[in-house]
Amino acid sequence: MSEIPGRRKYLSDVTRAVWLGPIAFAVAVIGTELLNHEHLRLLAILLLVTAGVLAVVAWNDSPWFGVFPLDRKDRVANAQLLVKRRKLALAIVAAAVVSSAASHIAFLAAPGATFGVAGLLWLASIGLILAGARLFGGADLARNGDQPPGLPMWSLWEAAVVASLVVLALALRVWDLGRVPFNIYPDEVMTGVVAERAYLSGPTAAPVFSTLWSGIELPALWFAIVAGALKACGIGLAVVRLPAALFGAATVLPFYALVRNVWGRIAAIAGASLMAFSAANVHYGRMALNNITTPFFWTTCFFFIVRGLRRRSLADWTLAGLAAGVSEHFYYGTRLLPFILIAFIVYLLVVHWTEARDYVTHIGALVLGYLIGFGPLLSYFMTHRGLYYGRGASLMTWNHIPTSWQDLQKMWNTLWPIMSDNLLGISTRSAQDIMYFAPLLLVAEAALLLVGVALLIWRWRHPAAFLLLLSGLGVLFVGGTLVLYPNSSPPMLAHWTPAFPFFYAAIGLPAGAWAASVRRSLPSRANWITSAVTLLGLMTLAYANIHFYFFRYYANPESLRSDRYKAAQRMYEVQTIQSRYMASLGAGYRIIVVGKSPYPYDPEITRYLVNGQEYIPSYNPEAGSLTPTPGKGIAFLFFPGSEQHQEKIRERYPGGKAGDVCNPVGRHVFYAYVIEPEIVPTHSQAP
Repeated sequence: MSEIPGRRKYLSDVTRAVWLGPIAFAVAVIGTELLNHEHLRLLAILLLVTAGVLAVVAWNDSPWFGVFPLDRKDRVANAQLLVKRRKLALAIVAAAVVSSAASHIAFLAAPGATFGVAGLLWLASIGLILAGARLFGGADLARNGDQPPGLPMWSLWEAAVVASLVVLALALRVWDLGRVPFNIYPDEVMTGVVAERAYLSGPTAAPVFSTLWSGIELPALWFAIVAGALKACGIGLAVVRLPAALFGAATVLPFYALVRNVWGRIAAIAGASLMAFSAANVHYGRMALNNITTPFFWTTCFFFIVRGLRRRSLADWTLAGLAAGVSEHFYYGTRLLPFILIAFIVYLLVVHWTEARDYVTHIGALVLGYLIGFGPLLSYFMTHRGLYYGRGASLMTWNHIPTSWQDLQKMWNTLWPIMSDNLLGISTRSAQDIMYFAPLLLVAEAALLLVGVALLIWRWRHPAAFLLLLSGLGVLFVGGTLVLYPNSSPPMLAHWTPAFPFFYAAIGLPAGAWAASVRRSLPSRANWITSAVTLLGLMTLAYANIHFYFFRYYANPESLRSDRYKAAQRMYEVQTIQSRYMASLGAGYRIIVVGKSPYPYDPEITRYLVNGQEYIPSYNPEAGSLTPTPGKGIAFLFFPGSEQHQEKIRERYPGGKAGDVCNPVGRHVFYAYVIEPEIVPTHSQAP
């Protein structure tokens, strides 16, 4: 009978979590909505803080799966076999180190080789370090801590759900890839042009262990991948966008595994679903930029670190290091990762010293894997001083530690306006990077994010929570606040892409916590309720995101606050509209711009949309008639300032069709007069 009061208290706590959690979410939604009204932002902040506190009260004891093994001692079935296997494993690891060192020597001896001996040795070192780490860990015949208590085993239905999420993510990123997004950011086509020049056009291919694109200096491996897609599928906008789409969709797999291993199925399904269909994530996965590759490598790295803590497996720690090292071959943002990993290791040694002292060898495997994954590209950066951090350092808004109280105040006055704009960019303020023209999240998603971040902060001692907080907040502070282009305004969401896993994990966390509390408070036969509510919520968010992005999204120049960026986007918009209109006519047309366009024409954009189309700029109708080309139509374009020539062209070339070409929201851009191929005269017409 003495157990009854305790049982009642447990049920009371669980029931409180069932209804208090949704209240916290509702308060967060109201606070997030009020952020749109500047005069109500103080009230909004108070409501958001209240929501975070309510969430902590509701779910402070929600079950999280531990990452440290319960049994700290390894049980070995055969000690003699252990010694032999580990000696062999150490020999293989030594061979990996030698192979890696030889790859650097080979690169320095022949830095102009495309891949060469250095590349082959690099791949060999990766294979050897994996084999050695796997053999070393495999000597422990009974691995402890693989499955923490309560973590469900994989089932067929769960595998089907994960496969469906990957298919959904892939479909949303490759469907009609050449036309969505409508806006074509010039760097997308330039990515293809650089890849062509480096690997398809010249007499020799560029070294993979180098950087390309003068002034931008991105690692060459990305362009080699893009060039491979262009060679296999042909020149086209959809093709140059395809590698980013594949990376974006693939990130769902390691992300699901990471979240599931700590917060369970429901949180993983919710977070991975958001990653699959969130408008911002889909958008950056449909652009021909390598920003979206960083979430894939970071998530993979974090997954193996968390699993490596649980399994005490050298192979997992080595894989984490390799993922971090290979990521150096892609987007700039990954250069923050070494600092994140160092800070996380320090955290483990300080906060979890009792457990962390068993991982000294594993930390060494992480470092070794990182250096081997980085490969000869590390030697390239070491021989080109200032290149690795040069671009980021040149864009810093604050570049030193305060040395006085006045200096500290100056730093605060410099950084806080940027930080506040970034926070508003989560749900209220449109991105200002000329790549995405909307806030990061919908209001409901931002409310879930706030609740999830509150729970992560409250449970910061959990290694997975600390790792996600460290990565997410680190990216927002460094990439979102410290690094900012001149004459631009925050938020620059393109710099946030490494933090995307943090956002979606935090969004999935409240869903998992609420589902766990409901399952504990209701009879087992009523557990379908959590699945039904979760499915309904995800379907609603999926519809809202997909409908917004594919049917309502528009790259609106007026949403930009920087006059310089606004003018640039107006130019990009006209270039895109002109090239897309010309491509819609097909290769069988000659395009004549009558008079002079106020915006420069970019022939490379058109080439990535249609091939073989003839373009004649600045045609003067008073100078005479054109010599017709048999079998080809003619399209005359009249930009603002040249409309007065329309009547003259119609008289000289009768039988055509006039049209008004507008932007996606109906604003006039230029007039067109199109003559079909069968109507084009076979000889010159007199004026």
